[in-house]
Parts: sequence; C-alpha cells; structure tokens
Amino acid sequence: MKNPLRKRLLRELKGELGKYLVVFILMVASIGFVSGFLVADNSMLIAYNEGFEKYNIEDGNFRTAEQVHKTQREEIEALGVKLYDNYYVEEPLDNGSTMRFFKNRQQVDKVCLMKGELPAGTGEIAIDRMYADNNNLSVGDTLRSGKRTWKITGLVALSDYSCLFQNNNDSMFDAVKFGVSVVTEEEFDSLDQEKLQYNYSWIYDEKPKTEKEEKEVSEDLMEDMGKIVTLEAFVPRYLNQAITFTGDDMGGDKAMMIMLLYIIMVIMAFVFGITISNTIRKEAGVIGTLRASGYTRQELILHYMTLPVLVTFVGALIGNILGYTVLKDVCADMYYGSYSLPTYVTVWNGEAFGLTTLVPVVIMLVVNYGVLRHKLKLSPLKFLRRDLSGRKQKRAIYLSPKMKIFSRFRLRVIFQNMSNYMVLFIGILFANLLLMFGLLLPSALSHYQVEIQNNMLAKYQYMLQVPVSAVGGNKFDGLISLLEFYMDSRTDNEDAEEFSAYSLNT
Repeated sequence: MKNPLRKRLLRELKGELGKYLVVFILMVASIGFVSGFLVADNSMLIAYNEGFEKYNIEDGNFRTAEQVHKTQREEIEALGVKLYDNYYVEEPLDNGSTMRFFKNRQQVDKVCLMKGELPAGTGEIAIDRMYADNNNLSVGDTLRSGKRTWKITGLVALSDYSCLFQNNNDSMFDAVKFGVSVVTEEEFDSLDQEKLQYNYSWIYDEKPKTEKEEKEVSEDLMEDMGKIVTLEAFVPRYLNQAITFTGDDMGGDKAMMIMLLYIIMVIMAFVFGITISNTIRKEAGVIGTLRASGYTRQELILHYMTLPVLVTFVGALIGNILGYTVLKDVCADMYYGSYSLPTYVTVWNGEAFGLTTLVPVVIMLVVNYGVLRHKLKLSPLKFLRRDLSGRKQKRAIYLSPKMKIFSRFRLRVIFQNMSNYMVLFIGILFANLLLMFGLLLPSALSHYQVEIQNNMLAKYQYMLQVPVSAVGGNKFDGLISLLEFYMDSRTDNEDAEEFSAYSLNT
C-alpha cells in the first residue's frame, strides 16, 4: 500500500513555493559558481603541470655579457645539462610599453598558438595574448617602434612566461607595459643587435626529484658555471616567478573557494533547520493527529525530510550542470585575465562533484534528521495541544519591582525568546561574514598599493649583482672583476645610498 503522506508533498511545495524557490536559486547559484571554479581551476592546473613536459619548459636560464663559445658550451654541458640559445632583444614601442622579442622556439620553451598564425616572414610578429587584451590589440593590428612596424599575425602564450615578469626580482608582474613575442629568425637578426641579450636555457640530463635536491644541484651548477663564463644572471626554474607564480596562485585559490563553499553550506543547513522548526510548529495539530492514528516517528521524519533533501539534490545537480558549461568558462576567463596560460581541456573533477553535490546532500540529511528527531520526540498529546516545549516551565527570572513595568515586560520577552534571538544573531553573523568576504578584497588591495608606495626606501631602487667570477676562482682575476664591477656600478649621485640584500632559509 502506498504511503498517503506522499500526496501532501506537492501540496506542501505549492504552499511554501516562495521559500523553496529562494533556497533553490541560492543553492544553484552558489554551487554552480563554486563547481565551475573548481573545474576550471583543476583543468587549468592540470594543463599547467602537463605543459612542463608538453612544451619542454626549461629547468633554468642564465645570461652572460658575451656569447658562449663552442668550447665553453661543451664544458657547461659536461656538467650534466643541455644548453639552448634563447636570445632576446627588448624594444620600446610607441604605445609606451616594452616588447621582448624572441625567435620562434622549436626545441625548448615552445609556444602555444592561441589565435591566428605564427609569423612566417619579415615584418610579422606574434604577441602574448594577455598583453594584446590589455592593450586592445588583435590579429591584423600593427605595432610601431619609431620607424619600424610589425603586423600582428597571431596571439600566443609562451610557456616560460605564464606570468609576465620583466625582471625576476620584481615584486609584481606588469602585463600592460611589458609583453613578449616571437618573430622569424630573419626578422630577429634585423633588430638592433647592440641590445641583444645572450640568454641561455638549460635542461638537466637527470632531473632532480625534489625542490630541495633541485636547489642543491642548481647551486653547484652556478658555482661550476661561474668558473667557465661570467654570469650576469642565473635563475633556476623553482625561483623563476614567470613560470612558478601562476601555479602557486592557482593552488591557493582552491582552498579559498572550498572555504567559501563550506560557509554557504552551513548557512543553507541553518536556513533549513529554521524552516523545519517553523513547519513543525505550524503543523503541530496535523502531526499529533498522524501520530495518534498510528504513524511512527521515523515515517514522519522521512516525510518532512523529503522536500528539503530533494530541493538540495536538484539544486546541486543543476548547479553542477551550469558549473561544467557556462560558469566554468566565466571562471576560466578570470584566470586568462591575469595570466598568460595556454589552452586547456575541461577535465572531469570527481572531487568538485563530491564537494558540491554529495556534501550538501549529506549536510541536509544530517541537519534535517537531527532537528526532526529532536522536535518529534514529544508525545501526540502535546502536539495536539500545540505544547512544543520539551521541558517543564521554569520559574520566571526575578526582576526588581523598582524597574518600570514596560522595562520588565521587554526584558521578559527577551528572556522567553532567547533561543530565537540567538538564531537571529547567528544568521546575521553568517550574512555579514559573506558580505565582508566580498567587500574587503578591493579595499585591501587599494590599501596595499598605498602602503607599498609609502614604505619604499626610495623612488628608484637598483639591484646590482656581483659576477660569480668576482668571488671565486683565481684571486687576481677576482680582484680585476671586482674592480670592473665597481667602476660599472659607481654613481655620481651624492644622495644615493648603498644596501645589501641576502636570501635566507628559515
């Protein structure tokens, strides 16, 4: 025999349609956005990690004042690395930005073509996609630097510039005033060769397995290279912000979004708990009649749990559908608006599905069952009398007769409804927590910008790097190198102050 209580579900839904509709919309919106974010974040993080092998991203790079000759290259490669030329030239553009030109890379730090075509002749260029977006450039436009012009044939993402740091020592990247690009070999040779930077990338023959091992290997490699060539810069991959900053940031965003999801789920459970209490208070007479007619407590618990859990489940499913379709692209665009990432493929994320579908349903099951079990433990007679108090009435709190009657009346109302006021307090607390979650970030960033400017040691700061050859090898050669370094770095500005910077491990 079918349970006749099922006939009441549709009637209850119609009677409380406004309440369930609001909860449903909130559930779909929150779960859809969080699901879309987790899917996009996970998919892009997978594409980012796979890119190290797919695009053969360098294990590090160094720069020298002069070109490394064949003998020096052989000595360096004997240290357990494979060297690749990765020269570049920087040119100021008429739009006020700086463009770093590379030859189109075929072996290391390969290029991901996002739109258009790679340059095939002179006067053509493929620029970074994010730089193009920030400067309102597209395929077919022209870049100018004085009398020289380049036609944009494509938008690309350079695998070793997922974050556009012009200098590795910069505290923040700038994708508006700095960009990277690739040109043909003939076009590269036509650039001002006096500005040519002899930059080299290396790949380990045997890759270190851990970051600690990579640090030790890179330090030894730097010392050994310093005995062969004069190093102007030496940046292993784990210290290269242009490569690692993006991955670190994407990993941190996931924890923030999961925390936001948990806050929302607690609020939703809180809402359903209050809803159930109000429903039981309103239908106390019906519940008492059903209990007196032979319905068990478990049957009534199952009945009153059905609608909240069903609404949660349907909302979670629709939210995940929106997350994997529309909102996933919205969240991905947030990353593409900040980083120069290659194209990615959406990857099914079981963890995201569990966090945004199974966890909310389980929370609703547990909360609803706990509240219903507590509320329905009263006898049928109490429900019929609408006496939902589980304890005997205690003696009223003593209030001084010297107080005015309206003051005592207000206080007694507060004391008698203390539980309701606590519920209201918790609700307001969670609502303000969500509000602050969204409103604090812009003001915090603005405050950070002001503080950074106020705490600068000087308007301009220059980091002067001592060549490795100046502190190692032959003492006489070291003294000569130090003297050359001193002559190159001296300044006639009497207000300039010297300082030293050190890297420490804690």
